[in-house]
Formats: sequence, structure tokens, C-alpha cells
Amino acid sequence: MDSLPTRYLNTRKVPAMLRTFFSDESGFIISGEVTIVMTLLICGTIVGIGAIRDSVVFELHDVSEAIGAVSQSYNYNGIQKNRVGGTHGRCSGAGYNDNSDICDCKGITLTIVCGKDDPSNSGVADGT
Repeated sequence: MDSLPTRYLNTRKVPAMLRTFFSDESGFIISGEVTIVMTLLICGTIVGIGAIRDSVVFELHDVSEAIGAVSQSYNYNGIQKNRVGGTHGRCSGAGYNDNSDICDCKGITLTIVCGKDDPSNSGVADGT
């Protein structure tokens, strides 16, 4: 007994091109293989996007720590122009000392690192 689509395709009501299209199996891909490949691609894409998100968040955190650690203190000295018999002009100095606030970043601290002796560069000029 033929199935319904096969019986329908064998009637004269179906155009020949449509009948050929439904009965041709050359280049046929098994849907299970496509499903597995697409599932792996989608899972890999989701994991990759998550890794990119995490790295961007960490870099933005580093940038915020660096901006928060910037000291906004400044000082400048006054100047004076003398002439014979007195002062010609004067500008007094000023300054501002940035004290740490509650919201300042504590993640970045100054660490003094002593240099190490590198034997590979001993006696060799730079750039050679």
C-alpha cells in the first residue's frame, strides 16, 4: 500500500516539476547530522560570547580601578619679576592636595619592584 504523498504525486494533478522535486534524493542530507552540527555550532557560539563578555567586564573593571587611582593633586610655585628699586610683578603659587575618599579604589597600590640582573644583556649594546 502506497503512502498518501506517493499516491498524491502519482496523480495527474501534480505538475511534473513538483513530482521530480519530491522524488529526487541526490544530495540528500540526513537531518540528524545537520541537527548535531547546528547544536554544536550554537553551543560553541554561546560559550564564545560568554567568554568575550567576561573578558570585556574584567578589562572595564581594570580601567575603572586605574581611573580611580589617579591622584588629582597639583601644586605650582609663584613667580616674581624684580627690577631695580623694587618688584616689577608677582604671581603667588597655589595647589590642591587630593585626599583619599570613601569611594576611591583600593585595588591599585604602589609597589616598588627591584630590577633583576639579566645576564643575557651583559656587555651587549641596546638595539643589536
